Amino acid sequence: MHHTVTDNSIADMVDTFYNKVRSDELLGPIFAEAIGDDWAPHLNKMKAFWSSVLLASRTYKGNPMIAHLKLPRLSQHHFDRWLQLWRETAGDLCSEALGSLFIQKAQMIGARLLYAISQYHEPAVQQAAQAVYEAV
Repeated sequence: MHHTVTDNSIADMVDTFYNKVRSDELLGPIFAEAIGDDWAPHLNKMKAFWSSVLLASRTYKGNPMIAHLKLPRLSQHHFDRWLQLWRETAGDLCSEALGSLFIQKAQMIGARLLYAISQYHEPAVQQAAQAVYEAV
């Protein structure tokens, strides 16, 4: 059981969580389509992401918003399931305090991603973006 945020606790969370995601009926197919069979690059990227979030390591290079906007439209239902699996993983691997930290950060990130996805897919937002693009 992990009690502090370390590269090891982050790696365990990411590896265990994505093992659950891979076999999940709702999320598994979405990830399989986006990632394919070679999960190592994605897992490394997620470990760097969480290290940047929790340890301020600045090891993550990427844009999670753009990555998620490229996927088929994700809904509240997808994020609820994602967060449920994340909570289960934190409960299995972490002390209550550390688990709370992982969950709190995931809730914040999930809410931001879902908001951005919702805004991106709104027709009015798309029309405004198209108008700006055509004006340039």
